[in-house]
Amino acid sequence: MNRRRTPPAARFARLRSVSGPALRLLAGMVLAAAIVLVLLATTRIEPDALVPVESIEIAGEPRYADVERVRELARRHAPGFITADLAALERSLVAEPWIDGVQLRRQWPGTLVVEVREPVPVARWGEEQLVDRHGRVFGPVDQAEWDYLPALEGQDGRQVVLMRRYLEVSARLADAGLEVAGVAEGRRHDWTIRLESGGRILMGRDAEAARLNALVRAADVVRERRDAPVERWDLRYPHGMAVAWAEEDGDAAGDPGTQ
Repeated sequence: MNRRRTPPAARFARLRSVSGPALRLLAGMVLAAAIVLVLLATTRIEPDALVPVESIEIAGEPRYADVERVRELARRHAPGFITADLAALERSLVAEPWIDGVQLRRQWPGTLVVEVREPVPVARWGEEQLVDRHGRVFGPVDQAEWDYLPALEGQDGRQVVLMRRYLEVSARLADAGLEVAGVAEGRRHDWTIRLESGGRILMGRDAEAARLNALVRAADVVRERRDAPVERWDLRYPHGMAVAWAEEDGDAAGDPGTQ
């Protein structure tokens, strides 16, 4: 079976008919860019003055981020549409409280769109800060709105460790009917579990959460002994625990040898 071959001249004509409009468009764009460059070079017009950023659009519907601060930083780093330093602007914005990330884009002819993504708080930190899902501490904030989050307290840099510890002990103490409100750690890494009931569980220094197994086993027995809330569970004893009820004074009420 013989195939009919298209003559080279016909193939060239077909290619020229298809690529002609695209080539003309590309040539026009190159010419326009060259004219702009020549104008800038001959008239010494600043690019920012020729094509300024006339408006800054905030997207993402931020609730807590300081929108005026976002606009201020945008004007500082992006005075002109062409010369806007978007990388520097992004670095400045993500360093601000309540900004987890941003997306920046130019919108012709003179609009800079700043889409703000706010952090997701997972815990309170100290008295006026929050911890986001990445373990970053930010603030100051009014914590009254976030009182449903667990309260963490400790030295800088320990927030991720304490958040993991909170999750671990919350799951373990749920078996004993105890709800964890937060975790606090001292300078020597002695730590305390704070309960929603107002009680505390003293864990000592670098104690493993596995030590809570004794408390879980003894919880029902302790409740049966007295019809009062437990104020303090002391697990710092190597072979037992001490229990203090709310109405009792003293450092530890109960039998330190209770298993």
